Amino acid sequence: MTSRRTPAPDHPFEEESLPGYEADQFYPVHIGATLNLRYHVIGKLGFGANSTVWFCRDTKNDQYVALKVYVKTPPLLAHRERVAYEHLSKLTSAHPGQQHVRRLLDHFSIAQRNGYEHLCFVYQPLQTTLFDLQRFAGAPKPFPEGLVQEALRSLLQALDFLHTEANMVHCDIKLSNLMLEIEDPSVLSAFEENERTNPAPEKIIDTERSIYASRKFRHPKGHSFGPLVLCDLGEARIGSSFPYTDIQPDLYKAPEILFLLDWNRSVDIWNVACVAEHLFDGRDEEGHHNNRVHIGEMVGLVGHPPLDFQRRSAQAWRVFDAEGKWKGNPPLSPQTLEHRLKTLPQGKNEEFLVFLRSMLRWRPEDRPSARSLLEDRWLSSG
Repeated sequence: MTSRRTPAPDHPFEEESLPGYEADQFYPVHIGATLNLRYHVIGKLGFGANSTVWFCRDTKNDQYVALKVYVKTPPLLAHRERVAYEHLSKLTSAHPGQQHVRRLLDHFSIAQRNGYEHLCFVYQPLQTTLFDLQRFAGAPKPFPEGLVQEALRSLLQALDFLHTEANMVHCDIKLSNLMLEIEDPSVLSAFEENERTNPAPEKIIDTERSIYASRKFRHPKGHSFGPLVLCDLGEARIGSSFPYTDIQPDLYKAPEILFLLDWNRSVDIWNVACVAEHLFDGRDEEGHHNNRVHIGEMVGLVGHPPLDFQRRSAQAWRVFDAEGKWKGNPPLSPQTLEHRLKTLPQGKNEEFLVFLRSMLRWRPEDRPSARSLLEDRWLSSG
């Protein structure tokens, strides 16, 4: 085995590059260690503001797993994820959408020497996110129509299961939370072999802590990917309707969230439209997300909201006049929804537009259910 390369000590590396990074928030996982007397750490799969993710071998079952280790201060989303999976574990269901929701295999806590507790979640390994797949060859490129249709069918099946049988709302649908199953199991052993023969770079911080470079699974032979899986239940809520809460990624916020209104499971349907096609930017001149700019983009693409919807919100007067028309700041873009479409080649947009518009309704009650969307003409044509 060759020795590990060492990154420059004075440059931020991996999670060190995160805003507000604090080293002691992260559990010092070491490649080669065994966690919870069971999970042998093979390599690092990734990191985020709230966790690091590791590729491990379950020595009890001799199987590969992915292990998420949360930061020391258990974020609310870690608690929500645990509650969501405990709720799902009590269900007895044969719903086909259940297979498109990522399964939790195990969870436990580990402690640092200073006493800080870290929640850990164990899952089956998955190949890649749609976010990473879209950027595999560099700049983001539209997916083939068949892949889009198959992914949306799987996503809607997952949501139908969550909405109808689990009585849950996901609240965080985005490309980085949509993953593809591993179709070619050799990618797992290849990861382990690559880590053995070409160890990932390691930045040694002190005698107890190192930061390792993340490594992705190689692409499968023949670029054959498995079914889509909806991941990350850290924002999920149990129930069907709720008082206003600031949920959803900025660019994917449903109108009722931007207008500070009560909401229900139809926020997930708005999210589906936003992952099916990149529609909104929502940033002001300084590059920050701005609700006024975002709402203006919505008006420009899908038209003015009905007056009765505007009157539900105590905030609507800020952007709409007494007649329900846009006040003009910022000016509405002349670009139409048709102009924004990049998913499909010209000539194949008409049915896709009908599909999108059915979800992009201002009133939550006007949006179709996940189950009815599965019968959409465009979606069924693939």
